[in-house]
Amino acid sequence: MVYIVIMAGGKGERFWPKSTRTMPKQFHRIASDKTMIQETFYRVYPEYEKEKIFFVLGSHLTQTVIHQLPDINDQNCIVEPVGRNTAAAIGLAAARISRLDHEATMVVLTADHLVQPKDEFLKAVKAACEVAREGRIVTFGIKPVRPATEYGYIEVSGRVQELYGLWVHDVKRFTEKPDETKAQRFVESGRFLWNSGMFVFRVKEILEEIRQHMPALFSSIMRIHGSMGSSDETRITEQEFSTLESVSIDYGVMEKSDRIACIEPGFFWDDIGSWSSLDRYREKDGEGNVVEGDVVLFDSRDNIVLGEDEAVISLVGVRDIIVVKDSNRILVCHKTHDQQIKEVLRRMAEDEKLCNYL
Repeated sequence: MVYIVIMAGGKGERFWPKSTRTMPKQFHRIASDKTMIQETFYRVYPEYEKEKIFFVLGSHLTQTVIHQLPDINDQNCIVEPVGRNTAAAIGLAAARISRLDHEATMVVLTADHLVQPKDEFLKAVKAACEVAREGRIVTFGIKPVRPATEYGYIEVSGRVQELYGLWVHDVKRFTEKPDETKAQRFVESGRFLWNSGMFVFRVKEILEEIRQHMPALFSSIMRIHGSMGSSDETRITEQEFSTLESVSIDYGVMEKSDRIACIEPGFFWDDIGSWSSLDRYREKDGEGNVVEGDVVLFDSRDNIVLGEDEAVISLVGVRDIIVVKDSNRILVCHKTHDQQIKEVLRRMAEDEKLCNYL
């Protein structure tokens, strides 16, 4: 059987001040009239039964998920005691699903990416599930349309198989986010795809990969697995997670495994990773400005200004500026620096007076 796992515990820090600890990016309407998590859920439902769709997230977010998605309940939520990056999240989900079906195929999605259209996405998932049943760990690699520096890349070694009209590649290596020169070289080579962060594999295969490449995580996951359904489950899960390192599945497993296959899908993908992404999806005025709320502009072009009713924002003689107001939190940032918002939040977290604004 196929199970869907949606990783929904991300902080979405680059979308501060709208995205906060208690209401992160995935619960906001960024690129459509649905929130990002609603977009993700209805991309797989009702084609996949809701009983086979799970969310991995912190306990402080479970009620928000249930509020935004009335088709689900607490049984759909796999709760992390504390965030420990994607390797731990995927390991915990695999342990939970293996108790239901050790032969299960697991489709791992992120809650805050834009994917269109739905039919092409479902076709790619179907193809990936077939490849995964051969014992492969499958990822989706997106053909780059620009030399992006905000994404990781996958170098593929050739088109080795065609399935449902999609190319299945062997993977040579994963590489971290490049600088501009390297990103340009990657795109020009034709051998590199963007790493979408979505994966498909059988539960038993990913647990074996974790055992080989992340033995400490595997030991913790197995202790949690053994406690599931007992009165000790919560205590043991909290105890084990408190000792885990924060490691991504890409670094912990994907970069080391020799089982990786990559499908080049036919859908459009964007992780919408920062405020400047709105330039690609929001309607603009005649001067190229994206505007929301009570905003007055004079001699200003190509800005993103998100205000609120009953609180006017005015820009005069500026260009390429991001201004976002959310209650008593305000961001002013040049578009070329929006990837650095996380650094500002780190400084705020160190100040006792300011950490409440996170």
